[in-house]
Amino acid sequence: MTLRCLAAGLGAAITVATAAQAAHPSVEACGGFAANRNEGVQQLRFLSRKQERTIETFLTDADAVPGLSIAIVKDDRIVYARGFGYRDLAKCEDATSQTRYYLKSTTKNFLGAAAAILHEEGAIELDAPISEYLPGICFPDGLNAKQASIRAHLTHTNPTFDAGLNYRTAYSGNLVEEDYVSHLNKFSQVKDIRFRYSNVGPIMAAHAIGAKTGTNWRDFIREKIFRPAGMTNSFTVMAKAEDGPMAQGYIGAQNADFEPTHTKTDRQMHAAGGAVSTVADMGRWLILNLNSGRLDDIQMLPQRAIEQTHARQVQLKAEFTEYKRFAYGLGLYSADYEGDLLMHHFGGETHMSFMPDHNIGVVVLTNELAFGGRVTHALASSIYDMLLQKPDLDERMERRLEAIAAAKTNWVERLEQYMGQLRERAPSGDPTLTLADLVGDYIDPRLGQMTVAEEGDGVKVVFGEMSGPLSHLGGDAYLADFGMWGDPPEMFVFRTGDKDGFILDWGGRIFVRQ
Repeated sequence: MTLRCLAAGLGAAITVATAAQAAHPSVEACGGFAANRNEGVQQLRFLSRKQERTIETFLTDADAVPGLSIAIVKDDRIVYARGFGYRDLAKCEDATSQTRYYLKSTTKNFLGAAAAILHEEGAIELDAPISEYLPGICFPDGLNAKQASIRAHLTHTNPTFDAGLNYRTAYSGNLVEEDYVSHLNKFSQVKDIRFRYSNVGPIMAAHAIGAKTGTNWRDFIREKIFRPAGMTNSFTVMAKAEDGPMAQGYIGAQNADFEPTHTKTDRQMHAAGGAVSTVADMGRWLILNLNSGRLDDIQMLPQRAIEQTHARQVQLKAEFTEYKRFAYGLGLYSADYEGDLLMHHFGGETHMSFMPDHNIGVVVLTNELAFGGRVTHALASSIYDMLLQKPDLDERMERRLEAIAAAKTNWVERLEQYMGQLRERAPSGDPTLTLADLVGDYIDPRLGQMTVAEEGDGVKVVFGEMSGPLSHLGGDAYLADFGMWGDPPEMFVFRTGDKDGFILDWGGRIFVRQ
């Protein structure tokens, strides 16, 4: 697991010795962590009060998220939906079943289902070569573009990978869709056709579908999934999602308090990670999956499209937490959970899953964007254990709490190790360049433009939608802290290049000053 994948609030942890105990909002200041009143979902008394207290105790003992919402589906109904803690600590606003959360990669499930629906309608062909819809695409020598289908891109078996496109669409947000093909043509690398999870395949599949249908991924997810499903609080535009009860994102699982953090802008939203929803809406989505596209006794989505989404199209052998994944469909994993089939797609801290053999499903969403997945997946497993009446539930939940506590400790240790490695690699001594010398626009053809600008008595770096201060590390090396989703700071070294003039060296990625 890379440090970026660890995400983990490492950047926030840098301030442990100074600001972690300062003025960040806290759960305690809002009255403590507890179950909140239900809003907007008619439900049965499905969980007993004892079971609900068990969930509340688990979340309190985990002490790792400011807010969290749960929905449980049984057969064709949402049988439980509730929020715990707070969606906004500064205002002490409760998390509820109607709180909106960014879903991250769970968006891929909507994309796959929308593609299957368009296929059933005859608007696209899943097995058409991507070059048929994007005639300008050119694969590296040795690859035949006609053999790389839309389906292959949706199932992560596309034969190329473009790391720059992968990064720029999700982080800096500085690559517009019109430039996807030209970027892929310049920078893609040949890979094999075994399952290789990334954003690139789904993003390019969505771009090709958009070119064929004359629409874009935002519209066809909304029109083919959200609208017929009655998911009225689900969005592919962040600006619209934030015009309502959107959860404030936080980092801070390893600290006493939670630090507010950036969630996403529309420029950072993309087809592989660009949806916002509530547990109430996601409960409707689970019902549709458990009932072959039927909801409220009406066939809302084509049955064959749902079957296509669930079909095991790629064989796997991988483990994620307690789930043994063995296949992937159009945006859905099939996994074994202690003898039961668990179909799912997660997105960081987003948990969305269902057990078709038991006609039950669980969605758990939280607003802790670095460490929250440790809690949501563990809690979802515990809810399944509860519903399936496993006799050792208390022991299972205790083991999961111990694992969360150990992971918190490991988080801080990994940060200290990472920062130590940066200091070892950094040059020593005072800077040879003034801050004014650093100011300017720097360009890397693969990653785009980065700007160093004056800010007060110092300088900041702006990289698309990302920005943050530069602080001196040693010599002409600086720490760039973008403060993005808990990612750790990056080391930038400024120097004169052998051929390129004055450069910014970001771990071997060379940006040349213009």
